[in-house]
This record gives sequence, C-alpha cells and structure tokens, in this order.
Amino acid sequence: MAKLNIPWSNVNSERDIINALVWNQWILRILGIWPLVYSNTTKIEKIIATISFTLCWSALSFLLIPMVIFTVSERTSINDKIKMLGPLSYVIIATLKYFILVIHRKDIRQCINVLSTDWRAVHQQDYRKIMIKNVAKSHVLSKFCIMFMYCGGLCFHTVMPFLTHTTIDEQNVTVKPIPYPGFDIIFDLHFTPAYVFVFCAQWFSGTVLFNITTAMCCLAAMFVAHACGQIEIVMARVENLVKNVQNNRMKEHIAIIVKHHMQFCRFSVSIDNILREICLVEIVGTTLTICLCEYYCITEWNNNDGIAILTYFFLLISFVFNVFTLCYIGEQLTNQCSKVGFASYKIEWYHLPKKIALDLTLIISISQHPIRITAGKIINLSFSSFGSVLKTSIAYLNMLRTFV
Repeated sequence: MAKLNIPWSNVNSERDIINALVWNQWILRILGIWPLVYSNTTKIEKIIATISFTLCWSALSFLLIPMVIFTVSERTSINDKIKMLGPLSYVIIATLKYFILVIHRKDIRQCINVLSTDWRAVHQQDYRKIMIKNVAKSHVLSKFCIMFMYCGGLCFHTVMPFLTHTTIDEQNVTVKPIPYPGFDIIFDLHFTPAYVFVFCAQWFSGTVLFNITTAMCCLAAMFVAHACGQIEIVMARVENLVKNVQNNRMKEHIAIIVKHHMQFCRFSVSIDNILREICLVEIVGTTLTICLCEYYCITEWNNNDGIAILTYFFLLISFVFNVFTLCYIGEQLTNQCSKVGFASYKIEWYHLPKKIALDLTLIISISQHPIRITAGKIINLSFSSFGSVLKTSIAYLNMLRTFV
C-alpha cells in the first residue's frame, strides 16, 4: 500500500497483530493447524502441532467408527438410530470442517499475512483506533461462540450422562452412562477400566469437536472484522479528500484511496474463498442438527427428563448462535461494502477537480455490487438466510414427527 510521508508510525504493530490473532492462535494450536497457517513458528511448536494434529484425527476417528457401526447395525431400533443421528451428523460435519480448514491452509496464511501487513502499514492514529475497534468486535463474537459451544457441549458430555435416568439392560445390569451410546459394540463397558477409557476418550473427542466449530467462527469473525476496519479507513480517506482540495498531491491521495479499496476487495474475495465450502457444510449440517435438537427436546419433554431437556436446549441455542454469527458476519461485510459508495457520493465532490471527481465513480460503481460471503456460492449469508435456516429446520422437524 502506498504511504504518505507522515512522521507517525505504528510502533505497536507487532503487539496489535498478536492481539488480533490471539483467539485463533490458541484454538488452531489445539487443533494442530497453527504452524500450517502462520509461518513464524518454532520447531518445537511444529512438533507439538504435529502431535496435536494426530491426536485430533484419532479422536474424530474414535467417535466416528463405533457410531457408524451402531447406526447401521440391524439390532438397533429406529428410535436409537434417530437418537444417534444427531451426534453422528455433528461428528461428520466437524470432520469435514476440519478437513476443509487443512485444505485452505495456504489461503488462510495469505489472509493472515495481509492482515499483518495492514497493521504494519497503518500510518495514522485514527486509523489504528478504527482497526482496534473492529478487533474488539471480533473478540466479543469469538468469546460468545466459545461460551455457548462449551456450555452446551460440557452439559452433553458431563452433566446429562450422570444426571439423567439410568437404564438397565437385558441381563438386569445397570448400564453405565456415556455421552455417545453404541460403544458397547466394541468395548465391554461393564469392565471399569474400559468404561473409564471410553468416557475420557469421548470427553477429549468432544473438546476437539467444540474447537473445530469455534475455530471456524473465530476465523470468520477475525477476517471480516479486519475487512470492515479497512473499508472504514477507506471511507475516512474519502471524507478527508475534500479537506485536501487545495493540496497539490490530490492525485496521490485519490490513488491511495483507489488502491486501498481494491486491496480490500481482493481481501474480501479471499475470505469468501476460504469460508465458501465450510459455510455450506455448516449451514446444511446445522440445519439438520437444529431439527434433531428440537426433536430431542420434544421427546425428552414427553419422557419428563428435565436434565436432558436443558442439555438439548443449550445445544440448540449454541448451534443457532453459530449460524447467526456467520449470517451476522456476512451481513456486516455486505453493508460495509455498500457504505463506501454512499460515503463517496455524500461528500462535497463538486468542489473537487473534475478528473478527481470522476475517479470517485469507480468506487461508487464497485460498491453497487457488494462482496458477499456465500455458502458454496448457493446461499448468501445474511439475516434473511438465518431466518430461512430456522424455518427449514422446523419444516424438517414436522416431517420427522410425521414419519416417526
């Protein structure tokens, strides 16, 4: 990005970069992806990441294989299959999202490099404040996503198995509770060491699932918040353009504005390329998961199981919030792209030299077609699509209640 010769420089740029990346850094480290998306890592970090990466895939496989066997088993009743369909679909969705994150590691690294470059290139205190404000917004979204996901997940993995009604098998033996049923096909859960191993492994695997979901939301929040900060800076530059009308460097000012706007557009397109497939998997999978959570709440209501109802309700809220976060992020980016055109029009452009004023038409024209975050280029992420997800889940719920 071109710079003006202004004495102020961002001496806190490295600290600002760390602050912008902090939530994604911790979550992606747990998943073993951080060295794949961030080049400035040590050998020890890479070794630890490799171990974490192996453990995460092992945890997903540990959940997936017995659950699939249990679901397709002929001895499993239709009610048990439906009860297993929710957790199974969530594990499959999380595995696909993890795989997509690994595939897009180069694109994520490129976006992180752009983000770091922008922090180092900022040359006015006011622009830095704009970027810090947007980073704070992304942190709030990340915290809420982590809080909802872990509250619902920990209730499902810890509270519900021990506080719900106990069951007795055909041999009149009390079945020890575990979060995911069906593991008795492979393990003898009446044997205490085997039960402890399965329970702890399921709990660890559940933590991996939570981190995959939160990693996606935190990445989207960080990148879109940075993009919104950059477009606010472009708008501030446009508004300051008239103030410098007597300046002999008007051409340089307009060149910086146009170049900065194009960099923002390219960055936003890169965000869509990263999130496109993962958002499609999230929207489609979460619609099914929300439907099943609603069904489980109704079923447990009929069974008078208050703990199970509360647990599934927490899970339902967390999944709804994840979809809302993605749709909110998409809506914000689209709105910011549109605002820059309005900002270019509302200034006193008629005081500008004719050629400079005509240059603003390029920005106005581009803003008429705002960049959108899509789910597989099929669904535009916005508040309207959030409403469609909820209505579709209710429609699926009615179908499920009709056929079961």
